[in-house]
Amino acid sequence: MRVIDRQTIDAILTKIDPSGAIAAGFQAYSQGKATVPPVGHLPLPGGDCHIKYGHMAGDDIYVVKIASGFHGNAALGLPAGNGCMLVFCAQTGALLALLQDEGYLTEIRTAIAGQIAARLLAPRHVSAIGILGTGMQARLQLKYLRGATDCRTVLVWGRRTIALE
Repeated sequence: MRVIDRQTIDAILTKIDPSGAIAAGFQAYSQGKATVPPVGHLPLPGGDCHIKYGHMAGDDIYVVKIASGFHGNAALGLPAGNGCMLVFCAQTGALLALLQDEGYLTEIRTAIAGQIAARLLAPRHVSAIGILGTGMQARLQLKYLRGATDCRTVLVWGRRTIALE
């Protein structure tokens, strides 16, 4: 089994644009070519854990994602969310890889879903982009919206002041 850490995942993401793969996954799901069972939910004191899994018809692998959310972690100097993905062989069930992404791939997927929605549903002319929040998702939404619109005027509202790129 191969272990792929967050730094390696970050390095790979600087060399590729995952938008096309995410869009293809959404399209396959809408065409009934993906098996995505209901989410497993484990409530815990102070947080929760979600287990999600899926397989694309004809793929050699399937993936199980484990994601946790503990919103009190900010007081401990820890991120509120964390997680990993397990990649298995679809023919044998053998564990092939552990993606120690710390929940980052989920953040990327969510931001790209926003990009896809904007590209397909937003009006042609957008005079301003509104972002609610200043956390990781806000930054990633803005990053991936660059590819969906020429608009560069951004209005941000958040509880904390930060610099968005």
